[in-house]
Amino acid sequence: MKISCCAVIGLWLLLAMASPACADTPAYSTAVDSRMTINSDLTAIQDTAVRQTVLKESAIRILGQQSLSFAESISTIEIIEAYTEKADGRRLALDPANIFTRDAATGLNAVYQRDAKVTTLIFPDVQVGDTLVYISRTHRHDRRMPGHFSAAFVLVRSVPYSTYRLTVEAPKALELTLHANGEGLTHQTSTSSDAQRHTFDYEQKAWSPEEPGAVSVWDRDPQIVITTFKSMVDLGAGYWSSMQGKDIVTPEIQLLSDEITKGIESKLAQAESIEHWVKKNIRYVLVFLGASGITPNPAPTVLRNKYGDCKDHVALMMALLRAKGIASEQVLISMGNMYRLPARPALLFNHVMLYLPQFGLYTDPTASSSAFGVLPVGSYDKPVLHISETGGRLAKTPPMKPEDHTTTSRTVVTVGADGQITGETRQISTGVFASGARQIAIRIQTEGRDRYVESLLRALGHPGTGTFDAALPSDFSEPYTLRGTFVLNSRLPMPLSGSRELPFGMPIHKRPGVWPLGQRVAKRQTDFFCFAAREVEEIEISFADGVALPNRLEGIAIDNRYLSYRATYDLVDRTLRARREFTSNVAGQVCSKEVEAEISGALQRVMRSLGAQMMFGTLNRVPAAL
Repeated sequence: MKISCCAVIGLWLLLAMASPACADTPAYSTAVDSRMTINSDLTAIQDTAVRQTVLKESAIRILGQQSLSFAESISTIEIIEAYTEKADGRRLALDPANIFTRDAATGLNAVYQRDAKVTTLIFPDVQVGDTLVYISRTHRHDRRMPGHFSAAFVLVRSVPYSTYRLTVEAPKALELTLHANGEGLTHQTSTSSDAQRHTFDYEQKAWSPEEPGAVSVWDRDPQIVITTFKSMVDLGAGYWSSMQGKDIVTPEIQLLSDEITKGIESKLAQAESIEHWVKKNIRYVLVFLGASGITPNPAPTVLRNKYGDCKDHVALMMALLRAKGIASEQVLISMGNMYRLPARPALLFNHVMLYLPQFGLYTDPTASSSAFGVLPVGSYDKPVLHISETGGRLAKTPPMKPEDHTTTSRTVVTVGADGQITGETRQISTGVFASGARQIAIRIQTEGRDRYVESLLRALGHPGTGTFDAALPSDFSEPYTLRGTFVLNSRLPMPLSGSRELPFGMPIHKRPGVWPLGQRVAKRQTDFFCFAAREVEEIEISFADGVALPNRLEGIAIDNRYLSYRATYDLVDRTLRARREFTSNVAGQVCSKEVEAEISGALQRVMRSLGAQMMFGTLNRVPAAL
């Protein structure tokens, strides 16, 4: 595991295949028998035999080609044997030409993992009833934290295990902590005069495919941790040993820090200016090679290169802060949908940011589109490990508050006498919404102000033309505003009669209620991530003289302990004003599976309200939604 800004690569990723379309029974079964031998020098060899039986036709494509990923500076993988075992007992050996290792390109911009490799196996003649078998040998030689060993495995419920066994052997004198946690997982220990043996067996109680929006498998599925770290603080000390001294203050850095903060007296304002400078001037580029997966470049090197990964950004910002007498702590965090730490210390952190104890503030210098103190959306309400020269300590980032993360789409529309629809939309955002809006401003600069309007309107289902005003992506002031004007291609047929969609302009964010609580899943089996936010949609539609006016619409109010929604409508003279406001009031970023039943009905009503239509005719009142 590399402590870096990229996703964690673990054994479970080697085994977790795409879930089959049929949710009642799995399309294949998996049997795993693995033996790990840990040596006294903390290197290890792990032999793993995997047998996967094809039960349904859909699994042929899933299993016929498999990939095993590794980082060669930490471990290497060789295939000892591989074959297709036919239903009649015949074995079709895998041609060595169909086993090949190549660089593992991530496809992500500015991510270069020079030691990331992938070994691919392409099995021949795969049919329903066949069993695909491979035996791999992993040589572990991880030297990132000298004197320590750490490995963690998760038994993903979406992988249909028929059997699973992991045997761990190590010298008796080696002080290992081994932990098994989860339903169906057992741990047995035996010792001899010079060795210790641990056997983990797993009997899967229930299989189920992954659900949209589910929290990480590390938050919920059975797992095994093998480690020499005594505690998370001990792990942090190991990390700090590779970091200390990298935030050196050279005369060049002192001069730069003084220039950035010239004329600024407040320490908080100085810290903000320093962070903004780093975000504007240091590009994010992730380059892995050997120990660089955990060890940052020295601050002067980062300043000279003008690029670096999360560790490098942190090293430089710490040095610039130190030059002004502002203390900072490094913070190890797992980005993405992982909201719990394992029961025992393991190297599962994948990102590093900063904490400023003087202000009680977390900040991420790699979040180049976020204002000072605004974190990436996957960083809120997370367990973290603070690291500094004073030691390490566990903490938790603050949960989101709806008043801190707001977006308002304010649209003014004119319906002409010929049915032409023209208008203007202003998107006014704070917090994570403002971060997203700045990213869109970058897209507008890249694609062009007119072309982006065309692509946005097509995506909204209302093709048209228009332009966005120029907005600086590096403007960190909040609220952050983007403004665009538009003309829709389709005209309303005249005279107006019957029902017509209520124009909502061209919001750059999703409409109220669509994003914060995610996708609905009936009878959820897992907890899911959710966000606190406030979303507002204000629409003002003016009808030209002589154009029929719509009937009045009735508003709606929806409230429960997790959300609130208000829709109001007002027709004055020849202008219809509509306002929808949605607030997600979740206390944290993990919602239990039981919450689904409490919010699904309310959110369905919200979606119907967003689809309210204008009615032209003789009716006096038309309900906006049921």
